[in-house]
Amino acid sequence: MEGFFKGIVELGSGLWHEFLYILPFLVIGVLLEATIRTLKWHVKIRKALTRFGVLSIGVATLLGVASPLCACATLPLVISLLLAGLPLAPAMALLVTSPLMSPAGYTLLNWELGAGWANAVLVGAIFMGLFAGYLTQFLRGYGFSEELIFRKKLPAGDFHDPDYPVEELRCECGKQLSHHVNRCTHNKFLVFLARAWEGGLKIGKFALIGLVIEVVASTFIPHEWLAGLLEGTGILPVFALTFATIPLHMPQVTAAAMLYGFVSPEIGAGITLAKGAGVALLIGGPVTALPVMGVFFTMFRRRVLLLYLGLCISGTLLLAFTYRLLPFSF
Repeated sequence: MEGFFKGIVELGSGLWHEFLYILPFLVIGVLLEATIRTLKWHVKIRKALTRFGVLSIGVATLLGVASPLCACATLPLVISLLLAGLPLAPAMALLVTSPLMSPAGYTLLNWELGAGWANAVLVGAIFMGLFAGYLTQFLRGYGFSEELIFRKKLPAGDFHDPDYPVEELRCECGKQLSHHVNRCTHNKFLVFLARAWEGGLKIGKFALIGLVIEVVASTFIPHEWLAGLLEGTGILPVFALTFATIPLHMPQVTAAAMLYGFVSPEIGAGITLAKGAGVALLIGGPVTALPVMGVFFTMFRRRVLLLYLGLCISGTLLLAFTYRLLPFSF
């Protein structure tokens, strides 16, 4: 029993030490996202999406990169845009790109894994958005037009209405602290502080989950197994990590924090992350968000879910093997 408690204390100590190490950049990322949400830059770009035609795929991709919204928050937005007339192609580009990159995500990646990996994921996110958008546009005439994608006709109404009949799409933003502060004070600085608090809880939670996974894995899984998977230069680690992360809910911040503990020479295991394995985890893990696939399964026809999964998996593998073959790193 004494050994058990000693192990728990060591796990807790390691977790706390690693969390303190990433805390400065976690704060910077949270403040960046709070600024964007307070000034509503992403909302202004979002409103322009339906006016750009085919170019809206590129606009949606850039919005997904810049937006602080995660995949679960983006999906109701995407469905509302589809009902408002946005084609499926830019909607898919936005949905695929959004979980891969954000201001906080880039900041934390830069601190945890270095500027090279932060830039690689940024380029990968832009590629994934364009790849998903233009391939969906190509398939538009093969059963992927807007009138053929939903399982049933969705009721009219505002997703922000607390009485909207489809619970999976009903927005809960009105219950957020920042909305209460805005309604009561209309003070942008107080709203900014409230949004920073909300973002800190969300991003901190996901970062903490990643660190917990890393600390537990480093403690109980032999180092040679982890190194063989993350340092592997063959094709097997890429396929294994890509398909293993499909059923996992691994947001970008969680994936980065987990890898940080493995590769950091200061406090981690000092594993050298292979390019293919890194892309498989940092792209393939976040893009196949389990809650998003659940809503896809409920709201859309099966072909749309299969298209989404096919785009995520094929895009991840294409990126992983291409980056692996490049003679340079970002």
